[in-house]
Amino acid sequence: MNTNSIQEKKPPARQKERVIMGLHAMDFIQHGTEASLEVLTPLGQRLTFKSNFIGFNEQQHIFFTMPHLTKKEYDEFFIEGFNVDIDGVSEKGGGALVRFRTRIEHVVYKPIKLLVFSVPQQAKLVMLRNEVRYELSLPGDIQLPNRKLRVILTDVSSAGCGFSFDAISPEFDVDQRIVLEVVNDISGDNYALSGVVKNSRKKRGKQNYGLVFDGPGKANCQRLQSKLFYDGTKYVFKSPHKAPTLGA
Repeated sequence: MNTNSIQEKKPPARQKERVIMGLHAMDFIQHGTEASLEVLTPLGQRLTFKSNFIGFNEQQHIFFTMPHLTKKEYDEFFIEGFNVDIDGVSEKGGGALVRFRTRIEHVVYKPIKLLVFSVPQQAKLVMLRNEVRYELSLPGDIQLPNRKLRVILTDVSSAGCGFSFDAISPEFDVDQRIVLEVVNDISGDNYALSGVVKNSRKKRGKQNYGLVFDGPGKANCQRLQSKLFYDGTKYVFKSPHKAPTLGA
């Protein structure tokens, strides 16, 4: 059996949700990762916004960037002691959502703007992926109304894929239908990975999206996977001079 080719196999059963404790929860969120935050006031009012995780210290503090909001919103919602629910996407564990509740410790305006929260006693790690996902770095294109957008296919599974591009480019809505087109420069074959956008986040100056395939997208993904092999660091297109067949 050829162990270099991408093969469809049933992944081991994994726990969908587990509890992680204290500062250990912060290890699952990469610095600079965009997270979704929701402030909850004692009267039940809610304010949801995006912010970037900066880091934590040994004094049980975690730090996030200050969002662009109105003065009225800051006056009403950013009060020390208010509860905050935080959802951040983890790069560890095959893809997961880190979810926890904390409280506002400090709102710093000078010399730099900063949100300071207390480290939660525990957090939930919710698995997002049910299938094996393979890391790639393949260029692709998405057809926009007036031009093609060049993106990088970052990972792929039988059910979907991830892709990224510069943050200054257009944004896609969740549930928006798109087609990510990948071309094999060696053979000239084209693979149209069609489906709907299911999640998005900003990370280190780039937009990162998750795409769930539709029927034709899954079929084209299977064609694509059959033409890839592992070069020791990532999956790339097979050379025609040494192109092992799947299951050989």
